[in-house]
Order: sequence, then structure tokens, then C-alpha cells
Amino acid sequence: MNRMKTFPIMALFLSLFFAQDLSAQISGQVVDLYLNRYNSATTGAKLPVEDGEILGTMHFRGWTPGDEYQSSTAIRTYVTGTPTPGYLPGRLAFYTGGSDLFNHERMTILENGNIGIGLANPQELLDINGNTIVRGQRIFLGLASPFADGGEAFTHTDTDGFTGLPGDVLAINHNGDFEGGVYVGCPGLRVCGTLETECFKTTKNLIAEQGNVVAFGGASPAVDCDTPGEGDFIAYGNNGDFIAKHGNFIAEAGDLQALSGNVLADQNITSQNGNITALSGEISADQNITSQNGHLLAPNGNLVAQNVTASTGDVEASQNVKALLGNVSADFGDVTAGQNVIAAFDVKAGVNVQAVNDVTAGVNVQAFNDVRASVDVEAGNDVIAAADVEAGNDLFATDNLRVGVNSASMPSGYRAAIAGKLICEEVRVSLQADWPDYVFEEDYQLPSTTEWEAFIKANKHLPGVPSASEVADQGIALGEMQAILLQKIEELTLIVIEQQKQIELLRNRGIEESKN
Repeated sequence: MNRMKTFPIMALFLSLFFAQDLSAQISGQVVDLYLNRYNSATTGAKLPVEDGEILGTMHFRGWTPGDEYQSSTAIRTYVTGTPTPGYLPGRLAFYTGGSDLFNHERMTILENGNIGIGLANPQELLDINGNTIVRGQRIFLGLASPFADGGEAFTHTDTDGFTGLPGDVLAINHNGDFEGGVYVGCPGLRVCGTLETECFKTTKNLIAEQGNVVAFGGASPAVDCDTPGEGDFIAYGNNGDFIAKHGNFIAEAGDLQALSGNVLADQNITSQNGNITALSGEISADQNITSQNGHLLAPNGNLVAQNVTASTGDVEASQNVKALLGNVSADFGDVTAGQNVIAAFDVKAGVNVQAVNDVTAGVNVQAFNDVRASVDVEAGNDVIAAADVEAGNDLFATDNLRVGVNSASMPSGYRAAIAGKLICEEVRVSLQADWPDYVFEEDYQLPSTTEWEAFIKANKHLPGVPSASEVADQGIALGEMQAILLQKIEELTLIVIEQQKQIELLRNRGIEESKN
């Protein structure tokens, strides 16, 4: 079967082929230009075109130094299916590339209207294989915005009334018209360029599935790849969460703030020169929460991690502050909780440790000012306060209790030390040693008053009683001193009873002698 192509306008092309200057104009009410292609049989009959065949090609050629015409670009049409009566599927392809022209298909338009740039089989209305630069002001996706400045899913927009935003930003779901999400695969999202106060803002969640969320900081508010500046993360909205599932939050010179949500990380949350704040939610990390030069603040939630540390600021939560496997520490500030402060090891504060309910530490509770709890204060080892210790109910220390006494001044062999006065309604001392009721045993040898007199003249205190110098140097053991005093009282009582017997005996003897 012979295949033939006929072009009704070929005569027009041939008549103009050798013209040096060419212009063409077709006028009329209806102007159509047809390039017709058919196959032919040996009998000369016309046969239908078939799938994959070229319907026609329009070359754009120029005369070259090789004394020939060379194609520079071309437009070609292919059959892309089986023709039926009244229907011929096809696609339009555009080529550039000089001598190897038809190996460089740049763009195609399919029968269904899909446009592909850099690929021949586009899957969507616009399918681009390669990098893209959009030089217009906006890219509109999804619903129209009620704002004049934007608000569609992906727009170049102004602030739309949101204070604190730069005036020239790229908004993703800025007004909530777009209900989908934004996914950034490896290696992730890097924000560069000059911005104003904040580097990155989200109205809902910021999630790092496998890596870190990092804000680099510097001395100036400019943010760029080579000289980073202020690096704040701020989340707005009713569910404005920061979530790092397998990575860290790190802010080197800015704040981590969730205005209406949580800050959550499976590893670490770290701010080197700023605050970590969840105004309406929780700050939680499976490993550590650390603020080197700022505060850790959860005004309406919990602070929970293995270790919770604010090196120079405060640790504060309206509910609980918990260090599940380590310490709660504010070396130069306060540790404050609306409910409980709990640490597997130490609770430390450069100023105060305060909780509306309990302060509990597996090892030590230590403050350079006050330790206060409306319910219990409990430590596996020591409770240490340079000023006051206040507990609404019970105060527990497995080892030592120190108030106003540092560890170097703690006398050995003692469980509690207070530098100052102690006032209470009752002090109960339970001694393990014998109470001096043994004085009343039959075989107890009472001291001689003559011996007492000699001892007092020589030592200026009773036998068995600490001297003034010993008390000044070592203090007194309250229970032991009570036992000593009771012993002396009991001895004196027995001596007085014996003296009374002698007095009665002498009185009776005097009465008998007077009768005689």
C-alpha cells in the first residue's frame, strides 16, 4: 500500500518558495487554513490515517552558510488514537533544537487539553518537568479570595489585616479557602531572603516528620542564606502546633512561640537566645527542652520532657512542669507551676521553686531563695532553700533538709539544718535511746550531793549536762537534752524525797525528846 500526502495549499508555497521578501495576508469573514493528510491504496483510493502517524509538520527554516535551508523550530501534529467517523484524536508538539530538532520536543498539548512542558504525556492540565519561574504578582489556586490582596491556596499577598506580617509575603492557605496541606519532601524547606521581624509563620501546624526545624540567628534582622539574622517561629490559630516527630526544634537567636497551640518534639526543643512559649497549649519533648538565654513558658498548659532547663530565665507552666527522666532547672530564675513541679532527679532554681500543689524530686529540691508548695514538698535526698521552705501539708526529705545552710556548712550526722529561728505549734521528738525512767529502779545509784557540789565548783555546770561552750560550739540535741534534764529532775526528786524523810525523822525525834 502506497502512502501519499496532499496539501491543497502546496501550490501557494511553491509559488512563493524563491521569494526574498515574503508576506501573506488572507482576508474574509471566515478564514480557515487546512493541512490535509490521507493514506492511499494501490488503486488510488484514500485510506484513513492511523494511530501514531504524523498529520503534518510546519517548519520554520532559514538559509545557512552551508548554502542550504536549516530548520530552527517546528510544530508537528500526531494521531493519538484510532480515528472513527467524525472523530480524529491528536496531539500538538513543539520542537526547538537546530539540526537535532525532532529529538527536542519542548511542549505538547494533548487531545484532552493537558499541556506538558518538558514531557510528552502530561497528567494534569499543566504538567512541568523542570524548574519554573513565575514573574507575575500572584499564582491563584482554588477558590477566589474575599480579600483584594489574596488569600487563595498559594498567593503573593499583602498582610490582609494580620498585624506583624511583612507587607510582601508568599501565603499558603492564607485565608483558609484551601483545605489541603503543604508537603515538603527531602531535603526540606529553607527560608532565605530579607524579611522583617519573623522568618517563618504558620496559621496552624508546623510539622517536621524526619528532621529538624531550625531558625538561624544573628545580630541584625536580615535573614538570608549567608548572613542569617533574627530567627523566630510563630504559630497562629486555634490549633497552631509545632510538631517535630523525629527531629528537633532549634532557634539560635529567636523565639519559638505557639500562640494558640502546642510545641511538640520527639527529640529536643532548644532556644539558644530566645523564649520557648505555648500561650494556650503544651510544650513537650521526648528528650530535652532547653532555653539557654530565655524563658520556658506555658501559661495555659504543661512543660514535659526528660530534662527541662532554662539556663538564665524562668520555667513556668499554669499546669505541670515535669522532667520525666532528669532535672527541672532554672539556674538564675524561677521554677513555677500552677499544679505540680515533678522531676526524676533534681528541681533547681536560682530564685524560687513554687507550685500550687506538689514539688517532688527524685533527688534534690534546691532554691537560692524560697521553696513553696500548697500541698507537699518531697525529695528523694535533700530539700535545700537559702530562704524559706513552705509546704501546705507535708515536707519530705529522704536525706537532708537544709534551710539557709549550704552543703559545705551542713554538720555531719544530721538530717535537717535551719539557719535561723523555727516556730511551730508542736515539736514531737521520738528517741530511740532509753528514756531516763531507769532512775527509779531499785539498784540505781543516786549521785552524792557532796560530789555534785565539788563538780559544780570545778566545772560550773551539772554533771552530765553540756557546758555553755559545748552548746555554743555544737548546739543541743533537743530530745537528748530533754532526757538529760528529766534525769536531773528525777534524781533531784528522789534526793528531795529522801531529804524529806530525814526531816520527818528528825522532827519526830525532836517531838519525842521534848515530851521526855
